[in-house]
Amino acid sequence: MKKKKNRAARFWALKVFIITLILTAGISVAAEALVEDMSALAAAFVILLIMLLGIVADIVGIAFATCDTAPFVSMAAKKIRLAKSAIRMLQNADIVSNICGDVIGDICGSVSGAAGAAVAVKLALTATSTPELVWTLVVSSLIAALTVAGKALGKTFAIRNNKQIVSAVSYVAMLFMRDKK
Repeated sequence: MKKKKNRAARFWALKVFIITLILTAGISVAAEALVEDMSALAAAFVILLIMLLGIVADIVGIAFATCDTAPFVSMAAKKIRLAKSAIRMLQNADIVSNICGDVIGDICGSVSGAAGAAVAVKLALTATSTPELVWTLVVSSLIAALTVAGKALGKTFAIRNNKQIVSAVSYVAMLFMRDKK
């Protein structure tokens, strides 16, 4: 039994590696191409949206990792459809947390950083009096600080409101799940 779990964990890690590699490459190319043709202000807005997506994904991951199934089991006993979706996802909380917090959250962090570098270069080319290194430091530091601060606030929010977050995500997931009768 333990060997089977170890093999499943290694297989999951390999799947996550491949999924993350492909998604990051595709999203990075798309984001940098998009940011390249935008003004610095519009590009900053896109980067901010990417950062917010990463923060929200991290919040969802933490909420699933810390949420107790008991309230949803009680709801399921009362035949509340949402509970079935929530329990299914909570039984796989490690995977949900990994996909949200690590895959989506880290991809957003990498992509926002790469897009930020493109914006820094654009700013350096338009502002000839300021060296590129200064723009790169300012933009990358700002992106990192905002992301880390957002995730820090998000973690506290996720832990305090995990049941509500799990309910909301489960409701959305429920719309896409087929009922197995």
